[in-house]
Amino acid sequence: MSKIEDHDDWLARSQDEDFGVDAEAELTEGGVLGHIIKLQFKSTEVVKRTPNEIRITIDRKYIDYAKSCRYPVILIAADLTAREAWYLWLQKWILEERAKGERLQSQDSYSRWIPESATLDRGLDEDWKNIARWRTETQLVLSLIDTLKAATASYDEKLISHFVDLLRDVAPTVADSSLDILVSEAVYLGERIWGTGEGLTISQLLFPLIREFGGKLSKQSVIEMGQRGKSYSRTGLSGLCILYDEHFDRTSSYGLPDYFVEQELPEVAYYCALRETFPEKKYLDFMLGPGDFTFGGLRFVEPEREFFGCKYANRGPSAILDYLEIISDVADG
Repeated sequence: MSKIEDHDDWLARSQDEDFGVDAEAELTEGGVLGHIIKLQFKSTEVVKRTPNEIRITIDRKYIDYAKSCRYPVILIAADLTAREAWYLWLQKWILEERAKGERLQSQDSYSRWIPESATLDRGLDEDWKNIARWRTETQLVLSLIDTLKAATASYDEKLISHFVDLLRDVAPTVADSSLDILVSEAVYLGERIWGTGEGLTISQLLFPLIREFGGKLSKQSVIEMGQRGKSYSRTGLSGLCILYDEHFDRTSSYGLPDYFVEQELPEVAYYCALRETFPEKKYLDFMLGPGDFTFGGLRFVEPEREFFGCKYANRGPSAILDYLEIISDVADG
């Protein structure tokens, strides 16, 4: 606190009654304009370190608070013996971990090594000023996610369309990992509202994001698109269909049939194997079903007294999965 107070460009305030944070810092350079950063202190007698890195432990409560807080949240590791301190911007770290496929949901705490150069002094002099003024890509991505959430929650078709256009404009200025996160979030939100008529409309408005930016998706995001716990996602399967249509080479390089077999999701494995076996075929080419294709002991059985094409038009590629049955002594297609 004294280091922050002694700096010409910052004010420090204790936040003892604010759940999740110890203090806040406000940038005063150019005037007091509400440029605020929330701070959480984690002190120890001696911080574990190498010549180039500092070891820091991030507790679950800090992660949960950072995910919900609209202000930047900085975790500060203080070495009381050396009277030195280093920092980790939690929201940026959370997005970076998510881009690696880590959702940070399984543990009570996480230990990470951060650069030794990420000192409190450097933060006050340089990095924190941009963070406080919202000049970073991290804050742009978080703001876009909030916009997407608000648009889908209100079933605002016009706003969703504007969001798609906005992301096209933003795309050249942000990293592929940021686009990966935004498209994955769109698929996740589409899945949550799929069960209603309005939700179906909104979900379909999100599909252009997959069509345009699907080539930026990581393997983990593609996997999460199709998998929902021990089952599969109908919205995600429609997304996979688009990926095979528009980004076949990248999608087929991920080994999805084998992965979904290992995850005991044979229906999804069947669909991925079907698409990869017939790379020249697109979505509409399966309107009458996959024919006699077999994979993993499964085959398609056309419904009796019903026209499969109508089911396919209404349900999309998941209709194929609805009419799979187990067979025996059949070689994989």
